[in-house]
Amino acid sequence: MAAQAHPSDRESLNSSKAASLDAPTMVSGTDDKAVDGVPPSTPSAASNAPCGPGGPQAPAVSSPVELPLSRRVLLVAITMFVIVLGAGGQQGLNIALPSMQKDLGIAQNDLQWIASAYGLASGCLVPLSGRIADVFGRKLCFMIGIGWYAVFNLVGSFLDNRIAVIVTRALAGMGASMGAPSAFGLIAANIHGKNRATAFAIFSAGAPLGAGTGMVLGGVFTAYTEPGWRAVLWFFAGLGFLAAVLAFFFVPKDQPNPNADKRIDIPGAFLVTAGLVLFQFSISYGSSAPKGWKTPYIAALFPVSVLLLAAFVFWEYHVQHHTNRPPLIRLALFTRAKGRLAAMYLVGFIAMAGFVSIGFNATLFYQQVQGASAMTAALQFLPCIVSGLIATLSLSKLIHIIPGQAIICTGFLCTGISATFFAVSKRDTLYWTFPFNAAWLMVIGVDFLMATGAVFVSRLAAQGEQSVAGALFQTLMQLGGALGLALTSVIATTEREKALGKGFEYIDALAKGISASFWLCAALNFTACIIALFILRGMGIVGGHGKGGKPGGPGGPGGAGTPGPGKAPTAESASEKTEKQENARKEQV
Repeated sequence: MAAQAHPSDRESLNSSKAASLDAPTMVSGTDDKAVDGVPPSTPSAASNAPCGPGGPQAPAVSSPVELPLSRRVLLVAITMFVIVLGAGGQQGLNIALPSMQKDLGIAQNDLQWIASAYGLASGCLVPLSGRIADVFGRKLCFMIGIGWYAVFNLVGSFLDNRIAVIVTRALAGMGASMGAPSAFGLIAANIHGKNRATAFAIFSAGAPLGAGTGMVLGGVFTAYTEPGWRAVLWFFAGLGFLAAVLAFFFVPKDQPNPNADKRIDIPGAFLVTAGLVLFQFSISYGSSAPKGWKTPYIAALFPVSVLLLAAFVFWEYHVQHHTNRPPLIRLALFTRAKGRLAAMYLVGFIAMAGFVSIGFNATLFYQQVQGASAMTAALQFLPCIVSGLIATLSLSKLIHIIPGQAIICTGFLCTGISATFFAVSKRDTLYWTFPFNAAWLMVIGVDFLMATGAVFVSRLAAQGEQSVAGALFQTLMQLGGALGLALTSVIATTEREKALGKGFEYIDALAKGISASFWLCAALNFTACIIALFILRGMGIVGGHGKGGKPGGPGGPGGAGTPGPGKAPTAESASEKTEKQENARKEQV
């Protein structure tokens, strides 16, 4: 479909995008070839190819040097802090939920708000934060986000009011929303070729590492220290301050682009943020509101949120095609690689809806149904840590030789089986049978999804939209997690009340409700697997490297390596023309 002409340069570019590829090539698994007809996300590759048949060549200048190994290791380690802090803080407080419930007087139905408040804020603000990071500097936004997270963890640790604690969890989530897309963009902008795929795989190891650290510390602090759950917040606040300081000294500076359009789509930011806030609030609070989903303000806010999100889509289309302003999120992201990028977003949303609730309900199962102490429950989660680290570190090699679709589907199957094992576990089930196997299988799905998805997204995103593209992926996973928590909470409450009405003991009734939640988690993961089998076909090997280049690979800025036979050396131009050419080619599929 041809884009409408416009006097501005921006609309002239949109017109050039109309002459897109008619027959995109399939994934080759190498960085010197396109992913579904989309060239690699690099100015180097972009500048070496014409805009179209017979189109002008970009000016050839020398490529920047790839970061040395020591700098790459430091960059991945420091940015990984944002994943460690998010997963660790959440899991540490999950282990301490019964203790927090007693100390703060939180009702059973409201316990989910300790987790949901954090996810609500971090998920809703990520799209805007991604755009801010791309425009004003990823390093600066990373440091601000991590520092903000640390401050409100510290503040929350000194509060005794349940509402105030929940508010600080939301404020900490705001910090995470700034740090996460910035970390994604920093890796994509500074590490290239095959090294980038390896970096994202290792970066994703922050999730099991953080979750494991949080579980163990949550159990130790709750069982053996006077502050209990408050010490968890102190620990992760200190870790956050440390990460901000390390980033200041060791993360590479952003390369400024004087020609970049730094305007931010404020109306679009308002529509998407307000829509996401109301959407997540409605689904998170619907189960614990006075009259449940029939509560008047829940019934009103949910359709309003849907209308706001729909208005955001129409507004972004208007901005992109009828103005010369940059949109907050390019709608073309959803059509990249013949729709497979949108498919990745969809399966991530569904799978996270089925994953987040497993850990939440497993904590309640261990402590409230089986009567385990906080420390025992933490130890029972240790298989998650070990298998998660093994999965992510193995993936740093497997992602270069196994198709992404196979990796993702295998992970979803593992998590679905985990939820099934938890669902059939009873009050007196021996840990070393179903619960143990459920624990080590649980995290494989999300670890495989995060790493593979991150590499796939970064390869299909243009250089100036890396943080936004990563932010969109994270937002949809956050939304999925919030929706999953809400749905499982509704099911658990309904089944528990039914069992109590039939005369069951409270613990047995609680077990029935939790079991029903696990069955839903299993169904969601198996559904994500089936969908991925059909709509991610042809995804190919997402972590390959150039045939003629070094592992840095042709196709990464600064990581071009030695060109293969018959290939011209890649080059990079920092001019606005080159960036426009690259963005145009990215939107051709």
